[in-house]
Amino acid sequence: MRKRLKSLTLFIVTLSSLAPPVNAQTPAYPTRTIEIIVPYGAGGSTDFVARTIGQKLQEKWGQPAVVLNRPGGSGTIGTAAAARAAPDGYTLLVSFTSEMVIAPQTNKNIKYSISDFEPIAVTGIVPVVLIASKNIKADNLRDLIAEIRQAPGKYTFGGGAGSPSHILGSWLSRIENLDVRHIPGRDGAQLVADVVGGHVDLFFAGTSVAKPAIDSGAVKAIAVTGVRSSAMPQAPTFKEAGLPDFELASWNVMLAPREVPGVIIAALRKEVLAILNDPKVRKILADQGVEASTTQDTRAFLAHEHNKFGRVLRDIGLTAGP
Repeated sequence: MRKRLKSLTLFIVTLSSLAPPVNAQTPAYPTRTIEIIVPYGAGGSTDFVARTIGQKLQEKWGQPAVVLNRPGGSGTIGTAAAARAAPDGYTLLVSFTSEMVIAPQTNKNIKYSISDFEPIAVTGIVPVVLIASKNIKADNLRDLIAEIRQAPGKYTFGGGAGSPSHILGSWLSRIENLDVRHIPGRDGAQLVADVVGGHVDLFFAGTSVAKPAIDSGAVKAIAVTGVRSSAMPQAPTFKEAGLPDFELASWNVMLAPREVPGVIIAALRKEVLAILNDPKVRKILADQGVEASTTQDTRAFLAHEHNKFGRVLRDIGLTAGP
């Protein structure tokens, strides 16, 4: 019996010595600078989220995490660059609603899709607030709709072509049968200024860019999409204001190019979620109009948002066509 046990023990030890180390196939990560592409210029909510997360990753891992602003093409240029990047975990993307689920369905020249990326996290929900100029007498949504109906073609709404602001304004007009003219604009700050000046009557604005004008009384906050905004608690949601089906929220997500090794994706996901769950970070983001997501099943979230926006785009006639 002793001989058998001794032989068995020797056999197990021999096998153990032949087996590769447990971590032999786990790449050391990170060992150099991580680049986070933001497909917009500096200063917006997506850029702010990327910089906040990047700083925390740098503190945690001791490697630089730098934000690369790659604006152009309504976010599609930087997003396409991220999709083509080497799948090694050293190029990441923090992306917004427009380029991820709107542009691929409205622009047939877009050469990327959600499937070109590995999901890491839903980094925030970005409520959009409908603001109104002093040309508008109404202070709430139902009175606003009634006022617009009394003067078909008189009022205008702003928004870059194909942007969430454009889609939200068009959809509100569609479901409430309103005649409101679309005025294209360059960016959110300019369109808020146009509403302040009375050149545009309505605009679906990011809460952070609209907050100073709202707080000063220069414009009216009618309602916000999605969840209540911590930066603007006085503004009701569209559901609270009487339009329960008007549920199109903006958001941003962190992604990596497809085929980044699973162990790297897991490491990134673990650290990014820890950052997003930090109460101090959540407050910093909320103060900038970025609310915590109720889900972190990022792949399912993106598929749901793609389908939801797709239905609205078809309804208002903004799809790319055959």
